[in-house]
This record gives sequence, C-alpha cells and structure tokens, in this order.
Amino acid sequence: MATESGPTPINLQEILREGARIAAILLFWGFLAGIGRFGIGNIGYARPGSLFFELGNAIAFLFIATGLASVLIYVIARGIQLSRR
Repeated sequence: MATESGPTPINLQEILREGARIAAILLFWGFLAGIGRFGIGNIGYARPGSLFFELGNAIAFLFIATGLASVLIYVIARGIQLSRR
C-alpha cells in the first residue's frame, strides 16, 4: 500500500526570496512613478492645470497601476506554480 506524500512545505528562505522579488518589482515601478510625479511634474511652474504637472501625475498613476498589476500577475502565476508541486 503506497502512501501519498502531501505537498512539501515552503521554507522560510523561499518565502523571503519571493518577498524580495515582489519588493524589487514595487521599488522599480515606484521609482519610475516618483520620477514622473516629482521630476516631470515639477518642470516649469508646477501647479494644478499646467501641462507638465498633469502629465507627471498621469505618468505616476500609470506606473503605479502597472507595478501593482505586475505584482498581482506574479503572485497569481507563482501560486499556480506552487499548487502544481
């Protein structure tokens, strides 16, 4: 009678590596969003309604949304990969 072994537990080092990957993704997109918001947004006379202010805010929002979507896709794909172990 063969016994099936359950899924192998994930050790702490692997969890920390996954967290570091997610943090790296968020830092990368957050850095780009900061450049958009505080770099592009402050060109010229930075006030609401000016072209560069609005463009900087739009780019920052786009980069933040892209970063969050990247993390979500990564977590879902990694969850599927781990469930098939």
